[in-house]
Amino acid sequence: MPQQVNRSYSRRRRKSRFPYFAILLTLALLVITVAIVFMTQCSRPKSDQTPSQISSAGTDSSVSDVSQASSTSSTIDPSQAASSASEASLPSSAASSASSGGTITSSPTTPVNGVVPTGAGTGLGYKSSDWRLRIPNIDSPIEEDEIPELSTIESGGSGKFYLDSRAADDFDAMMAAAKKDGMNLYVSSSYRTPEYQKNLFEKRVKAAMANGENRAEAENTVAKETARPGTSDHMLGLAVDFNGVKNAFKDTKEYDWLIEHCAEYGFILRYPEDKVDITKVSYEPWHYRYVGKEHAAVIMEKEICLEEYVQDLG
Repeated sequence: MPQQVNRSYSRRRRKSRFPYFAILLTLALLVITVAIVFMTQCSRPKSDQTPSQISSAGTDSSVSDVSQASSTSSTIDPSQAASSASEASLPSSAASSASSGGTITSSPTTPVNGVVPTGAGTGLGYKSSDWRLRIPNIDSPIEEDEIPELSTIESGGSGKFYLDSRAADDFDAMMAAAKKDGMNLYVSSSYRTPEYQKNLFEKRVKAAMANGENRAEAENTVAKETARPGTSDHMLGLAVDFNGVKNAFKDTKEYDWLIEHCAEYGFILRYPEDKVDITKVSYEPWHYRYVGKEHAAVIMEKEICLEEYVQDLG
């Protein structure tokens, strides 16, 4: 009898434990479920962000980048900053007016190291379908596809010189006519490669800087007589310098002959004495530019410069 009672008590005790195990199992499953849901939510991308929030985030990032760039640039050496500013200012201005398929651009006014660029290459720029009237400047420098096909020309002396093939025959005819009339004309400079023009300008800028000028001031000093890289008529193969490149050339019979006859062969005096404010280049009695016979006839007859001529076309 006692044994039966004990077995009955034991069965009741085992049955009474079952609800506790069920509760614990349920709680465990609930905890696991909650954990899985939480982890799923955390790993899900935030697709409910609005377009305006995305745009704002992008703007903030841009502002941060700009601020960082500004902070970085403030630590750049002043000489490097001046050089960078000079390079960045080259193609700066927009076209001010358009005419005859070409564009006239205004002189740049962006200061470089506190100095506004002046001199050769900062005047009016003009580019149209008529290659003979091209005026390069620092807003519209000469491009690679403008480098001409070249022909050797009659130099009138020693050395080998080149011009744009389309102008070479007219130049040779002019030299032959001058020789026939007893003129002693000889070429001192004609076509220049981009590398030559760049090295020439840089060499003279460094010489000016050695005299105490900063980079921008030195460039302006040199640019009064030497075109900035990418802005020289010589690089177009359309310009010729005569007889030693000296101001004294204006007092010679050869100069007088050129003024009277150069237009007959398509050439003009490129930088007249009374047009310095327009051309931005000092008077160069030795420098002649090919523009074609019809254009040259008008320019020399009216005693105007090439910049005035292309403006009149508009």
